[in-house]
Amino acid sequence: MHSVLLLAILAPLTAVSGVPMVVDGAPAAVIVLPADAAPIAVYAAEELAEHIGKASGARPGILNEPLSPPPGLKAVYVGATQAARDAGIHPEMLAGEESVLRTVDGNLFIVGNDGPGDPLSFGNTRSGTLWGVYEILERDLGVRWLWPGELGTQIPHARDISIPPLDETVTPRFLVRSQRPGLGRHGFTEGNERMSFTTENAARYGHDQTVFLRRHRMGCSENSHRAQRRSGGGHAFTGWWERYGAEHPEWFQMLPDGRRGPEDPMRPDRMSMCVSSPGLHAKVVELWMEERAKHPGEPVNIDLSENDGSAFCVCDACRAWDGPPPDTAGLPPGLERSFEPVQAGTRYARFAKEVHRLASAIDSEVKVIYYAYLNYFWAPPQPFEMSPNIIIEFVPWFRWAGWFPRTDAEHEWIKEQWLGWRRTGVSIHYRPNWFLDGYTMPLVYMHQFGDAFQFYARNGMIGTDFDSLQGQWAAQGPNLYLLSRIHVRPEMPVEDLLEEYYAAFGPAAGEVKAYFTYWEDYAIGNSPRAAEAIRSRRDGHFRRYALYALVADELYPAEVFPPAEAILAKALEAAGADADPVYAERVRFLQQGLAHAKQCVATASVVNSPDATMAEKKAAIAELVRMRRSLEHTNIANMDRAAIIEADSWKEIEGLFEP
Repeated sequence: MHSVLLLAILAPLTAVSGVPMVVDGAPAAVIVLPADAAPIAVYAAEELAEHIGKASGARPGILNEPLSPPPGLKAVYVGATQAARDAGIHPEMLAGEESVLRTVDGNLFIVGNDGPGDPLSFGNTRSGTLWGVYEILERDLGVRWLWPGELGTQIPHARDISIPPLDETVTPRFLVRSQRPGLGRHGFTEGNERMSFTTENAARYGHDQTVFLRRHRMGCSENSHRAQRRSGGGHAFTGWWERYGAEHPEWFQMLPDGRRGPEDPMRPDRMSMCVSSPGLHAKVVELWMEERAKHPGEPVNIDLSENDGSAFCVCDACRAWDGPPPDTAGLPPGLERSFEPVQAGTRYARFAKEVHRLASAIDSEVKVIYYAYLNYFWAPPQPFEMSPNIIIEFVPWFRWAGWFPRTDAEHEWIKEQWLGWRRTGVSIHYRPNWFLDGYTMPLVYMHQFGDAFQFYARNGMIGTDFDSLQGQWAAQGPNLYLLSRIHVRPEMPVEDLLEEYYAAFGPAAGEVKAYFTYWEDYAIGNSPRAAEAIRSRRDGHFRRYALYALVADELYPAEVFPPAEAILAKALEAAGADADPVYAERVRFLQQGLAHAKQCVATASVVNSPDATMAEKKAAIAELVRMRRSLEHTNIANMDRAAIIEADSWKEIEGLFEP
């Protein structure tokens, strides 16, 4: 969130002044909502009142127009009130995520263009009033949200709270801010259920995490490609073979043996298209026109995102579209296999250009969206011009190399690909998978991640979609705090953002910083070993992160934990000397995350051992389940995600539970 407009259009008699909220521990203002307040405004008012109350012990009252503040109290007008209109603030003229913050005659206005949607929905594109409240809480009360839940909410204590004079409009920096929440429980087996949350705690955790993410402004703008209707969507061609394969095999990949269609008949959803086919282009546009006809007056865009697999078409036309192969001599080791069997980045850029050319002749504002992914990730060589209405979703995905923490060569090469795409003129949306990695381990890489994010932000990034949160809030705390906070303050130095996190541990801040520095240094030094271990144990998996429990005991052997435990013991001693018990509670939260990671390693060392008996494996699993039952209410970890990785890694898991 940042200021985008400093208004100087106050009415001639309007005086700009600060607003006392709490004076000497007593309320000095009330919150006033519209008579027919939208749900987002009601929720925003509750959030404001709750945080002020926790900061001062003086929770302000909330009332609706036409009621007025009692004598002697100022007003905080939240949402599209009549008072806001009387002050010259017209909500209907604001974009959906804009918020006016203005002080007038000793009263505060927090005004957005509110709509009827769910305040906790990431798809609610009219959240401006809520964003304005969070801006006030962060800037003027010093609130920080470290992780989901009350313990992770840092609210400085104050007997006096005053909002300084304001006259500005704020809006999120990026059109889309997304962290996929990792809350799905689809496909759970009985074993998954036992290893994960109970149903009750899964729901509680999901709510806490959603509240946390909204506080960090996760959502999207109404004029973003993610909020607008699309013809196609996600992986856009997954059902095409069944619908069109018999009549139009020429729209689908040609295999080296000359056949058209899927290499694996059981997985047509992984097949690529013959993107040079004029018939394919025409069909895409035809379907888009049909979708437009169903929704007159709405923007409808075209999604060309390829199926979830590499480009395999070897027909002459597609190979001609590839142009000369790029020079891979300087490619960082481990990345070269990511561009097999062909390097198709230029091919897919031509595909997007051609479809956009056809569609823009009908609607000049149409957007065309597709992935830069797998072997079509490499940017086309210059000169190559594309329209800013072509949006690429930048998906750096490599089988085992290139993940955080990565080598300097990998880090810089990925940045160069971003710049290569930017030079074409496209709009770029960041769509990584990095945060899937690490299982329950203390895998932290906050500085390198922050450097990459800020580089993209400086170089045209329009939005993000991080797939997905693993929710290891205690083991990977600085990673996840930075991931959320940097969306709001991308211009702040990474070290300053991290210091916010450490400062929430009070007198233990230095030790907590040392603790996570220990793990970051370990991860950097261990990165080549991790890549090789995962490469050698892929066992047919395409997804690196899915195997982490299979190698956790190799990557985090028992001997790496005692130094970390010693640092946290010092942190607890420092925190315990403070009169405020919250600092010690937060250190214990980190200790619980470390103990959980250590128990996962102990379990993995038994389950992964070819010499362990079935009884020993069952006992190890039972001990891990007992620990999770005792910790699942704490929010240290998303137990569901841990259980899913364990099920992927340990194929025998269903047999490891006592009857």
